[in-house]
Amino acid sequence: MRVDGLKAYYQTRWFGITREVRAVDDITLRIEHDEIYGIAGESSSGKSSLIKTIAGAIRPPLNVVGGTVNFDFGTRKVDLYTLKPEERTAIRWKHLAYIMQGSMSVLNPLRRVRQSFIDFAFRHMGMPMPAFLKAVEDHLLRLHLQPGVLDSYPHELSGGMRQRVVIALATVCRPGFIIADEPTTALDVVVQKSVLTMIREVQREMRASILFVTHDMAVHANLTDRLGIMYAGRLVEEGRTRDLFRNPRHPYTLHLIRSLPRIGDAEPRQGLEGTPPNLADPPPGCRFHPRCPIAMDVCRVMVPPMQALGGGHRVACHAVTEGTVQ
Repeated sequence: MRVDGLKAYYQTRWFGITREVRAVDDITLRIEHDEIYGIAGESSSGKSSLIKTIAGAIRPPLNVVGGTVNFDFGTRKVDLYTLKPEERTAIRWKHLAYIMQGSMSVLNPLRRVRQSFIDFAFRHMGMPMPAFLKAVEDHLLRLHLQPGVLDSYPHELSGGMRQRVVIALATVCRPGFIIADEPTTALDVVVQKSVLTMIREVQREMRASILFVTHDMAVHANLTDRLGIMYAGRLVEEGRTRDLFRNPRHPYTLHLIRSLPRIGDAEPRQGLEGTPPNLADPPPGCRFHPRCPIAMDVCRVMVPPMQALGGGHRVACHAVTEGTVQ
């Protein structure tokens, strides 16, 4: 997948007053075949708006105002926002799947799990109903789920089981690209680990690309191959996950990593002062400068360009040029 200069704003007009929230503001990134790419950042950084835009799952007041989203599914290359609505619908689930945040947002509480698979995947599989149901059961077994869950209502399953069912639902058509929006939120650490293991197994078997979004840096360290850090609607750093954890170059990335608890380290963690900016009226220059401990005069007036540091590592920070990031 290739995203170039993507801008998506929430735009409203009430009582003659126009309001524009720049939730995704000039994002450029690449996701390679057969890799897991992570997006990290605190709440209100624009993560969910970004993946909704990449998935084509937007509706007013969120609108794409610039940039492109291109997918290469091997047998088909598409520019997402030049497709007609029916063409966009046709590639969903078969080529592009979306694991939404919260299993109960996906599974209909009034219908058995079997019906959810029929509603989402049957028309994309192109096979008679008996063969389709057999394929679903075989897929569940590959993911260490018993076919009996198909006869259950969502409320009869635990939170972890429902989340695994949602992952199975998103991957039954064997899509080439999967978007996961905080799929481990509200799960305890034991169940979280089993869900992450399942995602990794699915990715290895299908050789799919995954865009994985969570604010939990420990999850990224465990799962992702490359990692992008978002702040206030912009990408501020990107690189191989191990490189970002070993040598973060942006002060915001450094703060996120230092906030993680470590075994044997009893020192209290220092919180980052201030709050994320209002994206309806973002600060000039670098959007992180009001909270940055090493902000310089240039940070307050000039947007830092994304600089390549080698090895696929990129950062948008004036302090990197000045050599002041420690």
